[in-house]
Amino acid sequence: MYSYQQKISQDSKKVRGGLWLWLLTAVLVLFISAGVFFLNKGVPAEIKVEGVRDEYRETLKASDISKERLLLTGEAGDFPTDLIVGSAGIVVDADTGEILYGKEINKRMPLASLVKIMTAVVTLEHKSLSDYATVTAEADAIGENEMGVSEGEAYTTEELMYGLLLNSGNDAAYTLAENVAGSSEEFVIWMNGKAKELGLKNTEFFDPSGLDDRSYTTAADLVVLTEYAMRHKEFREIVATVEKELPYSELHKYLYLVNQTNLLTTYPGVIGVKTGYTEEAGLCLSTYAENSGKRLAGVVLNSIDRKGDMIIMLDHAFSQYGITVEHHLLDIF
Repeated sequence: MYSYQQKISQDSKKVRGGLWLWLLTAVLVLFISAGVFFLNKGVPAEIKVEGVRDEYRETLKASDISKERLLLTGEAGDFPTDLIVGSAGIVVDADTGEILYGKEINKRMPLASLVKIMTAVVTLEHKSLSDYATVTAEADAIGENEMGVSEGEAYTTEELMYGLLLNSGNDAAYTLAENVAGSSEEFVIWMNGKAKELGLKNTEFFDPSGLDDRSYTTAADLVVLTEYAMRHKEFREIVATVEKELPYSELHKYLYLVNQTNLLTTYPGVIGVKTGYTEEAGLCLSTYAENSGKRLAGVVLNSIDRKGDMIIMLDHAFSQYGITVEHHLLDIF
């Protein structure tokens, strides 16, 4: 027989054993319940905070081009507005920024294909001239002024730049935009970003070609952009080219390109830059000229005689330095 104490001890062991069993069961139930809860609700994933990629910055080419904008000085209100027939015009000293002639220089206006100056700048600052670009269906279908490329063809950036700036090819503009930034929409964002970098406060772009007349600028902003573009050696060489042949290759057809900037071969000292026209914008012209060591940049917007207006403005500006440019471009007979 067990003693009373032995019975108590045995009973205590049974109680402790039952308690541990109960505790173990409770813990198991708790873990199972928790598992079911998380299976039903889902386990929160780790939250990662990443900075937004800036592909514009990531793809910028290293350059020794000065990023400081040309600062315009002087008052445009002192010049005779009836000197030109264009709605707005300006000529500045490309080295000092001094305004040598101005008319409505801060009036916002459409700029037609002069948009392509910015298209060229953004392209040059993100792509090498030897890089290839493939023509898309969208670029092939743009229409109006064309370089003549076809869907599926591949051209170097350099070849497309000639088509962009000589023939004012809208197909070249879209091919470059899509291959530089991934899409024409993204490229336009980059164009406007560059405008801000250059301090062009009265300029906004809506497409890379200039067909969209919502794009606007001022004569003052555009002359600053023109001077900045001319800092790029590749740009200067292209806009100074009168004609260019692109030989046939396995990648594309033969193309013959001709510069539309007629002052390039007629006004002494002119070395580019670009013409533009839409019905809304009128005849537009951006020009760069050098004589006797003086370099001038000029712009005329919404003219019915952009060539005559630019000749008059250049003559007027050079004369302020005592420079007479010999030509007979304004002779009536």
